[in-house]
Amino acid sequence: MNITPMDFKCLLKWYNSNDFKYATGIERCITLQQLAKMYNKVQDSEEQFWVGIFISSTSEMIGVLMGQIKYGAKASVWIKTLIIDKAFQNKGYGFRIVNLFINYVKIKSKISKAYLAVSECNVRGYKFWKRLGFERYRRINQCSLFGEKATDATNAIIMFRSV
Repeated sequence: MNITPMDFKCLLKWYNSNDFKYATGIERCITLQQLAKMYNKVQDSEEQFWVGIFISSTSEMIGVLMGQIKYGAKASVWIKTLIIDKAFQNKGYGFRIVNLFINYVKIKSKISKAYLAVSECNVRGYKFWKRLGFERYRRINQCSLFGEKATDATNAIIMFRSV
């Protein structure tokens, strides 16, 4: 389902949790105003998406999927953020959401590849994406800064999967 401002409380909880810094790419806490700005940017874009993951029987929001569709000769989709609330992790929701999303993209578009970047420090995340059929494409050195100094920069692994 689409995210609305009513969902901002959950989003702020996840975006301001150290547990999800790799998923969001944001290490520092964000404000409601910053979140609203991110939301408006996605709403104004035809390429970006930000959808909530809800339990259908209870309408409880348990996660979020964010990304971008790149159109053109080699149309592709980039998954930028996947968050599943800690209480719902290791229950198959992440796998189910990614596979539903990939199948939706396959049916609704001419996109042939899905891409994502995962921090080299995020071993658990890398294994998750690998189990979903994503393969290593390339490495980008010192592209993410998770700390105060440039020495805290981490490498990213670009992964892809055919749609």
